[in-house]
Amino acid sequence: MNAQETIRIDDIKWWITDSNAVRVPVPLCPEHHLRLQALPPRVRDRYGAYKDGYEGNAVKLECADGPHQIDIPRKYDEEKLYVINRIDAKIFKGMKVINLDDEAVPLAKDKAVSKDGSFFITTQLMESKRGLQAVIYAGEKGSTSKTQIFIEPEVKRLAFDPKDLHPTDVFLKIEAIFSDGSKQSIEQ
Repeated sequence: MNAQETIRIDDIKWWITDSNAVRVPVPLCPEHHLRLQALPPRVRDRYGAYKDGYEGNAVKLECADGPHQIDIPRKYDEEKLYVINRIDAKIFKGMKVINLDDEAVPLAKDKAVSKDGSFFITTQLMESKRGLQAVIYAGEKGSTSKTQIFIEPEVKRLAFDPKDLHPTDVFLKIEAIFSDGSKQSIEQ
């Protein structure tokens, strides 16, 4: 979001300013484009007299043109935080996720589909607790079953997930040749 943009949330236009590297949301009247002022709630003091309460607890904003008031769904301080969080959520949604809680962290991924679109193959390079690992997923597009093949270069191992399709149900032969020249294969 740049300084020339406003964003509409809860039927209010918000302009985000920077004050000492802190983003401050400023509510604007959607009709008159003026800054809205928070109307502090009326509260009783300890002597029973009424006075203006804390502005951050306001649930109404006022536009000087009109004048008219706009209700907000949260207290003013909470609404300003909500606006920043909603703006950031759009940014966060598009970010790549690296899941450090799981055993494996994806490093690279690629996908290919047959010319007629009926078969797919996806390769993924992962860093796991066991070291570098390549994973190959392949199968018929639209089918719930696929084959899952694991290549672990550090231990020179070629394996597959026995709960999925056997690799020979999809491929005639799979061969891994490791850096030391050793080979492992799976074939019919």
